[in-house]
Amino acid sequence: MEGKAYALASGTIINAIATGKGSAFGLDLKVYAKVKLIDDGKNKIEGKVLDNPNIKPNLIVRCVKNTLDYFGLNYSAYVETKTEIPIKSGLSSSSATSNAVVLATFDALNEKIDDELILNLGIKSSFDEKLTVTGAYDDATASYYGGITITDNIERKILKRDKMREDLNVLVLIPRLKKNVDVNRMKLIRDYVEIAFNEAMNGKYFKALFLNGILYASALNFPTKIAIDALEAGAITAGLSGTGPSYIAIVEDENVNKVRDALKKYGRVILTKPNNDGASVY
Repeated sequence: MEGKAYALASGTIINAIATGKGSAFGLDLKVYAKVKLIDDGKNKIEGKVLDNPNIKPNLIVRCVKNTLDYFGLNYSAYVETKTEIPIKSGLSSSSATSNAVVLATFDALNEKIDDELILNLGIKSSFDEKLTVTGAYDDATASYYGGITITDNIERKILKRDKMREDLNVLVLIPRLKKNVDVNRMKLIRDYVEIAFNEAMNGKYFKALFLNGILYASALNFPTKIAIDALEAGAITAGLSGTGPSYIAIVEDENVNKVRDALKKYGRVILTKPNNDGASVY
């Protein structure tokens, strides 16, 4: 029994850590997962992260285990993943990995696709492996469904879904900066993030993304000038993604090269697109 699936990276519109409510949108960068199941009653699960062999496969093994446990099965399994998403950079790599592996396990089991169950098993796995502070329901839903999702992460509820313009480009900057997750400092900006969140609820996604990015970059001691440099070069909006260190800039075709040139002095720049289609078996 074999299953294959992929899920998406996502870019942050509103980081949920300050308020418990967040928003993200799907990016056309994917994690691919393949799961092979053996009905031998041994419940031995092995995993391999193909393009990052130094990374322990704990999360992908946990995703398969939690899915098999849910269905009361003691199969053995082998799971492998490969990714286009830079890891630990604020682009929802763990949410995307969880979604892809759980979906691939459903495919291998020939189980009916239950979107909410797949999301919850993925989030449970991330919590089990201590990879999330809020459950990242905003990231998980944007990775799974594609497009824009606005969520209450504490209640695990989608408040609003929308599509991102697919004619736009997304430049992802992976700067030469260390990650910094100071939850206490992020909680201090709660009231101001709430203002950005209301802009997102009103459909002003680009304004929300910029405000959120400036607030969180300030709280986490990341440079705010990176987003301003992107705007100066012609980006529609730009800001920190997740808790960084990556930044995203949304750009019309004619300004891609100018914005890329403005960003590349800070680190590696990846060109991608919004994705409104979401995760899928393949």
